Amino acid sequence: MIAAPTRQQALATLTAELSAFQRLVATLNDEDWSRPTASAGWTVRDLVAHVAGQFEEQARFGTFRRRLREAKRRYPDRIALDAHNQFQIDELAGRPTAELTAHLARHVPLALRAIRRAPGLVRRLPSTIFFPEPPLPDRRMSYLFDILTSRDTWMHRLEIADATGRPFTVDDHDTAVVEQVLRDLARAWTGPDIRLELTGAITGEWTLGGNGKPVSVDGLVLMRHLSGRGGLEPDHPLSDARVVF
Repeated sequence: MIAAPTRQQALATLTAELSAFQRLVATLNDEDWSRPTASAGWTVRDLVAHVAGQFEEQARFGTFRRRLREAKRRYPDRIALDAHNQFQIDELAGRPTAELTAHLARHVPLALRAIRRAPGLVRRLPSTIFFPEPPLPDRRMSYLFDILTSRDTWMHRLEIADATGRPFTVDDHDTAVVEQVLRDLARAWTGPDIRLELTGAITGEWTLGGNGKPVSVDGLVLMRHLSGRGGLEPDHPLSDARVVF
């Protein structure tokens, strides 16, 4: 069984992921910013604006509350999460590239400090008071802080690398992100026992259900698929599997 990370481990993973994300963004040229990504309707610039908005809000709770409130008014037909994400882009994506990247760089250390200092009472709050949908395997705010914040940023870094043809560099923290994806997959798994072998940039072996049929798949392909971005054939044993990113 894959263990949940400690609070310290989760913060180390997030810190490493934010460094990797910013290093990739620093390599982008003028043409890259307008390239489409696997997030439908979003360009590379939109993804960076979304990530910058996320960490600005981690550092400034008042900004988060304002955007959430105004997003509901602007996009009443969308679920709160989708409306909120789009509102981040509305506010930030129009900024000049240098200003947008500086905005991200300015708020990352502030966000990390805020997450590190978040009291237990805040970490235990139900995230559904802000985002009733989609359903999460753990509805405490600590799950957002410790798991989804890193996972979301990681997937957007992968999307940007895919969209721009940049290499997707990996280290130990990438495996930590993937392990938590597989932990959520295993907790919800109702299919046959599988011995899962990841190949490619991220490797390792895990079991789903129990030590059953061996299934080999490229780790990055599987992550794209589990996030709803496609990648596996319809007859693949994991074709119906999804995990919240």
